[in-house]
Amino acid sequence: MKNRNVRIGTSLAEIVIRPAKKADLPAVIKMSHGVSEIENYPGQRMKVEDFAHFVGGDGALMLVAESKGRRSRDSGEVVGYITVYQSENYFYLPYAVTKKNWQRRGVGSALLEQVEALAKEANVEYILMSVYVYNSSVHTFLKARGYIPSKRLIQYSKLIAGKRSHNAHDGKKTAG
Repeated sequence: MKNRNVRIGTSLAEIVIRPAKKADLPAVIKMSHGVSEIENYPGQRMKVEDFAHFVGGDGALMLVAESKGRRSRDSGEVVGYITVYQSENYFYLPYAVTKKNWQRRGVGSALLEQVEALAKEANVEYILMSVYVYNSSVHTFLKARGYIPSKRLIQYSKLIAGKRSHNAHDGKKTAG
C-alpha cells in the first residue's frame, strides 16, 4: 500500500496523518486500553505485538493522526489511529480509535479519508468495518460518510472452554 503524509487543519490544531512508526505503538496501545475498558472486554489488554505487523507489514498498514499545533500542549502526540488489511478487492479496517478529547474535531474523518484515498489508488472495490451494534455514535459517523450496514455479513464468535469472552452479538459477558 502506498502511503504519504497528509496535513489537515482543525479549529484547534493542525493534524498530520502519516504511516505509523514502531515508536507510536505505546500511544496506540494506551488508546486501545481506554476503548477496552469502555467496551468492557474482560482481560483484553492489547500489546505491542498485536499491532507490530501494521508497521511496515505487507498487506497491512496503520495510519496515525499526530497533533502539530503551534500552541497545543500536546503537539507531536498521537491522537488517533486506523488499521488496514488489504485483500484483493477490499480493505478491512479492524481498529480505529480517536482520543476522547480529540473526537468531533475532524481526526476520525481525516483518517478515514486517507484510507479511502489509498483504496482508490489500490483499485479496491469496497471498505469493510465491523462495529458493535450498541456503538451508535460510530454508526452515525459512518452513515454520514456514505457507509451502509452490510446485509451480507454477520459475525459469529465461539467461546473456547476455560476462556472469558465478550459476546459481540448481545453484549453479555460469558464464561467457559
